[in-house]
Amino acid sequence: MDISDQILKDFKSGRIDSLYAEGFSSLKAFAARYLTDSYAMMAEDCVQDAIVKAYETRHTFTSPLQMKGFLFTCVRNACISFLRKVGSHQNYLSELEENVEQDLSAAIIEQETLDRLHAAIRQLPEKYQQLFDLSYEQGLHHAEVAQRLGITIDGVQKRRLKMLSLLRNHFKNDHRMLSPITVFF
Repeated sequence: MDISDQILKDFKSGRIDSLYAEGFSSLKAFAARYLTDSYAMMAEDCVQDAIVKAYETRHTFTSPLQMKGFLFTCVRNACISFLRKVGSHQNYLSELEENVEQDLSAAIIEQETLDRLHAAIRQLPEKYQQLFDLSYEQGLHHAEVAQRLGITIDGVQKRRLKMLSLLRNHFKNDHRMLSPITVFF
């Protein structure tokens, strides 16, 4: 999630729609990972709580990076508070609290990496986006992908190689990424 100077300016003046458009889905995905599948439906509430807290202190933000860190920290804290109230994840919570700073940094980096990867995928031609969805998101085998796309299994393999090559080239000069294609594929 990238918070621009304009989003910060809008937010400080009381307009939150640009923050929602740019960052809501990223914050929600971040919250869902903390809440696990059992409580993922509460992710939106945790993000809403974080945005309300940020809104209440919006005039104290001096940079987009400060605001971003505040939002991710608030989301994490809202998730932990919810899980504490539920009480069924005590072991998870104690482990989570041991390395809070390290875990938060790693989780933010992981979420930003996923955001950049999905943005790169959205820039691919449609046939590669479909292939990515069927192969990686839905986890279908080559034969199933071939059948759905109306191509041969060899065609699926060739498209997959070309798609990965396009993604590697996309991230080749992005020094913020640590070999995302290797990590995810």
